[in-house]
Amino acid sequence: MTIFYGSEFLEHNPKSLENVRKKCNLEKPLAMEQAISILEEWIQKQDHFVKKDFHRGYLERVIISTKGSIEKAKTRVDKLCTMRTNLPHFFEKCNVKRDFPKLHETYISVHMPKMTEDNNRIYIAKVTAKSLTPDVFLEAYQHSVILSEYMKLHDYSQGCHVIADFRDVNIMEMLSQMNIIEFRNVITLYLEGYGFGVKGVYVLSTSKLIHTFLNMVKPFISAKIAERIRVLKDVESLQVYVPKRLLPEEYGGSQKSLLDIYDDWVEELSSEKHVTYTKEMRLARTNEAFRRKDKCQEDYMGMPGTFKILSID
Repeated sequence: MTIFYGSEFLEHNPKSLENVRKKCNLEKPLAMEQAISILEEWIQKQDHFVKKDFHRGYLERVIISTKGSIEKAKTRVDKLCTMRTNLPHFFEKCNVKRDFPKLHETYISVHMPKMTEDNNRIYIAKVTAKSLTPDVFLEAYQHSVILSEYMKLHDYSQGCHVIADFRDVNIMEMLSQMNIIEFRNVITLYLEGYGFGVKGVYVLSTSKLIHTFLNMVKPFISAKIAERIRVLKDVESLQVYVPKRLLPEEYGGSQKSLLDIYDDWVEELSSEKHVTYTKEMRLARTNEAFRRKDKCQEDYMGMPGTFKILSID
């Protein structure tokens, strides 16, 4: 097992770093370090950024999420900072144990600690109650932000397989309590802000209304991701798409139960180190009064900067 940036919780494959960097064409010695430095230099020149001292591990994950494109990485950093400014209620919480003591009674979400052989991770979101309230939705989004901050600092994966388990929820009640604008915003946050690559989405449900829900979601995502959505009626069908050995025991896998894994995550996300880091990242916002108003804003969504070519001998 290889450990990256001090996290002993997430497991990586022996060659994860080498293989993921190779996918980004940044496997040569010092190539990634130079790419991070270019991104850091650009950040320093952005007058509208409130915070400019980002952890290099975080910036590396941003570059990985853009498959090695520094220009796209600039856009991604700017988008997430802008979202922290425009959607502050998603970022208000920082301590899972203190802020969400009963969330598991209605909703559980985890990244599985072990990776697939091709360096992807499995993410499971399960609704554990028949009905939800707007407050539960908000807590679920806030919890996911804290989890996402952890992943963007510590994980070294190429993407994730998403399992959305709706077997225990009344879909009609869920839809009646869901703010569709907020749901759209949080999807945009995950995909365009944090830049999580989605390899597949597997929706567990026997309700006929699940397709109504998915038809609401599809306009918010790319056609490529929409094509990767599969509706499954049982956990056995999951094993066609993700390795059985990496799933929780109640999903037919060899790992601990979903609740036990969630409890492990609660402890990890509530550590003093991560709570401090989450608080620091809340400062990574924008002050729109200082955003440069030039043509580059039109071309790159407000992200003018110095454009350089990465060159490694």
